[in-house]
Amino acid sequence: MNRVLLTGFGPFPGVTENPSGALAELLAAEPPPGLAVVSTVLPVTFADSPGALGAFVEAQEEPRPALLLSMGVHPGEGFRLERHARARPTSEKPDEAGGSGLTGELVGADRVRSTDLDLERLAEGLAEVAAGSGGVRVSEDAGGYVCDWTYQHLLQHGERLGVPALFLHVPPLDRVPLDEQRRVVERLLTLLVQTP
Repeated sequence: MNRVLLTGFGPFPGVTENPSGALAELLAAEPPPGLAVVSTVLPVTFADSPGALGAFVEAQEEPRPALLLSMGVHPGEGFRLERHARARPTSEKPDEAGGSGLTGELVGADRVRSTDLDLERLAEGLAEVAAGSGGVRVSEDAGGYVCDWTYQHLLQHGERLGVPALFLHVPPLDRVPLDEQRRVVERLLTLLVQTP
């Protein structure tokens, strides 16, 4: 059985209900057929999210997972498959603890990282199931906020383990209900474990 490590986020300023955290918990409790999903909900803080992600992945890396998928919420329409992660965050928007991505205490990564996955192919595979939920697009900018910073660390863990890693931005609940979002994420997980 393919084993997936899945993360979402909790609430943060401006988002009292974060669908990404709810999806992570729901899919771990009721995974798609043929998959074993292990999940956690990360804090929306620049300082704490990388460490929480690292502890989660390291605790679950044996046996080696089939893939790493992190999710966050964005304010726009539809779903976004993120291609790149910055070397350090760039957003001035405060996180859940009031911190900024521009603080000098954050140690940047050695480079911008990018997923090796064929995002255009994934978007095509999701088109039908996401048609009524605003669609799916490939994004070249993960936003510079905690999601982007977490993605940088997710890709580093993927490199270390030799497994694919991806970040998905989902829409807010007032745009797409959780059940509809779940169908899209289930399909994405299925496509990801089928990708050679």
